[in-house]
Amino acid sequence: MSQFSLAVTALQHESQFAKAYQSGVNKTEYWDTTFEDSMDLIAKLPNIAGRIYQNVFKNKGKLTAIDPNLDYSANLANLLGFGDNKDFVELMRLYLTIHSDHEG
Repeated sequence: MSQFSLAVTALQHESQFAKAYQSGVNKTEYWDTTFEDSMDLIAKLPNIAGRIYQNVFKNKGKLTAIDPNLDYSANLANLLGFGDNKDFVELMRLYLTIHSDHEG
């Protein structure tokens, strides 16, 4: 988890909110840049998790490319090296659905 936290923190230099905040954006406009930052982060999280998993458990294996024809769960499973296991893909889909529904 510390590697994951560090990777997310390292992305701060790309934050649209941080740049807007430094420029003095009005509080009523915070939502726009925080939403964009959230969407950008959600898009990058599977690659971060996949890289950490490959480094720790797979001897720094190569990450597969994101497949635009697959959903978020299937791409995450692929990045973790379990894309061929349909049960694992379904488990990830269920797991992510439950946790996203419960903010968690």
